[in-house]
Amino acid sequence: MMGQSPERDIYEKLWDDAVLAFDRNAVRLDAFLKNRQSNKRRSVTLLARPNAEVRDAVKMFLNEVAAIASQQYFYQPAEFHSTILSVIPGTEFWQAPFEKMPEYFAVLDEVLKNRPAFSISFRGVTASPEAVLIQGFPEGNALTQLRNDLRAALVRHGLGENLDRRYKVVAAHLTVVRFSTPMANWKLLKDFLAANRERKFGTSRIDSLQLVESDWYLSDATARVLREYSLA
Repeated sequence: MMGQSPERDIYEKLWDDAVLAFDRNAVRLDAFLKNRQSNKRRSVTLLARPNAEVRDAVKMFLNEVAAIASQQYFYQPAEFHSTILSVIPGTEFWQAPFEKMPEYFAVLDEVLKNRPAFSISFRGVTASPEAVLIQGFPEGNALTQLRNDLRAALVRHGLGENLDRRYKVVAAHLTVVRFSTPMANWKLLKDFLAANRERKFGTSRIDSLQLVESDWYLSDATARVLREYSLA
C-alpha cells in the first residue's frame, strides 16, 4: 500500500494513527465544537467544492455514520470542501494578516489566470485521532503545479510567512466528521470505517475555486466568499 502516491501514504499514516486512538480510547475531542463561537480563530482558504454526485454520496455515508456516532460534529453538504491552499491558516491573531488581503488578491488573481480545470477522485475513507475524512486523489499534476506556483508567488511577494504553518497541504480530502463527544465504544466506529475503507464516492471535475474567509471549521454560517476563480 505504501509508496503508491503521496496522498495514499498520507491517508494510510492517518488511518494507523486513528486505529491506535480508537483502540486506546485516546481520540482527541475538540472542546470548541460545543460552542463554535468561542473559537476565535479565523482563516482565509482557497478551496474546491465537490459536485452534487459526490456530495450526495458523502451525505448517504454520513447518515450511516450517524447511526453509530450521532453525537459527533458532522459537516453539512454545503460545507464540504478540499483545501487547495491555506492562504492565511486559522489564527486568533488574524487582524494583521487580513489587512494584507489586497496584496494576497493581487498575487492570487495573477497566478489563477487561465489555469486548467482538474478532477479529484473521491474514493475510500480514512480517519485521524480528531476526524473522519473522505480520501481525495487529484488526477494528473495540475493541482500540484497550481499549489507550487501559488506558494512560489506568495513567497516572492513577501506573503509566505504563514504558508504551511500547520502542515503542508498535499492531499485533497474532505473532512466530514470531527470528534466532539466521548463515546463508550469507539470500536464500533472504527469497525464501520474499516469496512468502508475502499468505498467509492465519485469523481468531481473542479472548474472553479473559491477564496473564503471563515471560522476554524469553514462553517457555512460564517463563510464569506472573497473571490471566485474560474478554471479553463
